[in-house]
Amino acid sequence: MLWFERKVVGTLMSPTLDADARAAIESYVATTLHSMPEYLRAGVAAETIVLGSWSWLEDRVGHLDEHRIRARIARWKASKIDPIRQYVRLLESLVLFAENELAPDGA
Repeated sequence: MLWFERKVVGTLMSPTLDADARAAIESYVATTLHSMPEYLRAGVAAETIVLGSWSWLEDRVGHLDEHRIRARIARWKASKIDPIRQYVRLLESLVLFAENELAPDGA
């Protein structure tokens, strides 16, 4: 899983989860992304690189915080550009499934 995918997944998780549940969810999402057909994974990775490049720069200079990531994800969820909206929907669906299957008491 790429750096920004990990950031988005961590942001989309319920804040009430403990560290073990968060690790299990992150592992599930990473495994699922890894098991995607290469042509799909390449598209998701390309979106991650494009969408995450500004966040990466902000992180390097110390301006990236949880609020900025949440606001950015909220904008992407409402985007009129389908691939951007679907990127968030893909990761959010994986997180929600994992939260309910792997950590039902934590959500």
